[in-house]
Amino acid sequence: MATSALVVAAPTSRLTMPPGLQTDATVAAEELLAKAQQLLPEGAFLGPLLDDRYAVIDHRWLEQQFMPAYQAATKEVFRVAANTGDASDCDSFGMFLRQMVGLAGIIGHTEEPAAAQVIVLQNAAFSGVARTRENHSVGLFLTDRGWYVLEPQNATELVAFHRYANRHTIRYVTFH
Repeated sequence: MATSALVVAAPTSRLTMPPGLQTDATVAAEELLAKAQQLLPEGAFLGPLLDDRYAVIDHRWLEQQFMPAYQAATKEVFRVAANTGDASDCDSFGMFLRQMVGLAGIIGHTEEPAAAQVIVLQNAAFSGVARTRENHSVGLFLTDRGWYVLEPQNATELVAFHRYANRHTIRYVTFH
């Protein structure tokens, strides 16, 4: 007996391209791995890097240009997304955030941005997301002012890594 899948028409939507990445420095892959490794608690996994060099993100650009554009994009995605199960949860938005930053690098004609998707155990509330004691995804950025964390579901609070409440519960970091 053949099974049939329910085909749902895609909702009409239009996403705007992110602003081109601004950077004035790059970092070698080995150095980026070493810097990221210093952030990890014992037992956390750091995924491999695929490129030789990465763009260090201009902090002002991230805060003043990218975050407002990304916030608008997330509102549009929430408008058309399935709000059931795992269809539009934190890891989906974590990948979306990483992809939008990568697209900003393509548009800005830069190296791959030094931005990662991070899985943490959400032991403390962060940026409007309650304490769940479950795995949660956030964005991690190496900027000219250091490492910063961003909640991918709302992008309302850019926090220095050393102030991020769940930094000690990192499980996994991937730059790709």
